[in-house]
Amino acid sequence: MAARTAARAGLKVLLVEKNKKIGHAKRLCSRLLRLGAGGFRTDVIPTDIDSRRVNVSIDIDKGHSTIRPKTLPPDATIEYKGTWGPCFNDTWISPSGYTLNRDEDNLHFSGFVVDKDALLEGLAGEAGEAGCELRAGCRCVGIADGSDAVSVTLQSRAKKETVRAKRAIVADGAFSPLIEPLGINEGRPVSKRRIKFLSLILDGIDSSCPAVLRRIKFCLPSVHKGYITLGPWPPGQFQLGTSTVAGSSVHLPSVLRTLMSDSPYSHWLSGAQEVARHGCNMEFRLPVPDPARGNVICIGDNVAYAETAIKGAIGCGYMAAQATLSSLQGENGNESYNDYWQHACNYFSPEYKKNVRQIKKLPAVLDDREIDALFKWVQDNRIWGVPEDCLPANREHLECELPEIAGKIYASATPVKKARVA
Repeated sequence: MAARTAARAGLKVLLVEKNKKIGHAKRLCSRLLRLGAGGFRTDVIPTDIDSRRVNVSIDIDKGHSTIRPKTLPPDATIEYKGTWGPCFNDTWISPSGYTLNRDEDNLHFSGFVVDKDALLEGLAGEAGEAGCELRAGCRCVGIADGSDAVSVTLQSRAKKETVRAKRAIVADGAFSPLIEPLGINEGRPVSKRRIKFLSLILDGIDSSCPAVLRRIKFCLPSVHKGYITLGPWPPGQFQLGTSTVAGSSVHLPSVLRTLMSDSPYSHWLSGAQEVARHGCNMEFRLPVPDPARGNVICIGDNVAYAETAIKGAIGCGYMAAQATLSSLQGENGNESYNDYWQHACNYFSPEYKKNVRQIKKLPAVLDDREIDALFKWVQDNRIWGVPEDCLPANREHLECELPEIAGKIYASATPVKKARVA
């Protein structure tokens, strides 16, 4: 997105991609393009910051779609030729089949899972049409910012060379090897824990499984003390994934195999074939508030934990290119980008962080019987919403009717006041 935007603005752009082909990364990603202004773990909009999260609308035609970022200018529109995995809800499901839904019903689109390979290939193609030079199968192994230029060391099979540019945008993901020499991490607290993720790409799940049109989050403490997610993975497949703390004794492949072969829901998955396996590690680390410094802008997961997501990546790429253009025209592009960044993601809001910490992860603190009792109570009382929203909102009711369970799930003795809901 950044390369396309900058090239269309008339800048001379070099796009460096470590993979031999754009869009064929094996790193885990949900690929979910969620509709609405809600965040990762809550649909409550924080009121202590001027939230400018990217929100999108999608025009769908036969063989062609248009992604319109409604909070960005019209030239941020993306023409998309890939397929979609429509989602009508997020559903948490207990061992006995009781459910909690994010939305009140399953009649409206909550988001679409995108074919990320097709999305990235399309953006790269449009960047090339605008004059951007692409070097695939090439790594950036060194970077140094100077007073008037950035020096970048590139390594490919053929050669190693150093190129100079007036400005650089660094989007190399979590565990970036480049932001440390740039000094971006100075003053940033070191992560106290690392999370490892694993997902299986499956073909041939049972057609009766709700994940055909929804994202399912299995809550099965006897199988795993974390959530196990199943959802669409276009074109035509499904992603089954989970996570745990790095260094723990939990063997994630065994967890997923148990769900598929020896669980209350194995009938949905026992006939599925694994066609690919994706994984990654990520650190829970505070975001960098000012990733635009000197002649460099760092964007995405290299300066934050995961919540940038696809919509955020679109916004960051577009705004980083605009800030680069402003800087080259003598304006303070870094200041404008940092201001955008601090309002584009919820994690700069103390209110948001407090909201998502009100309850503990349910499979980690409840057993199968208690999960069943909680979700049956939710169903009987027609409660809906993400757990971080609906359970604190109904705390008094739950404490009255299921006091033992309530005593285990709430993180503090004092309820947090809620704000606007997306």
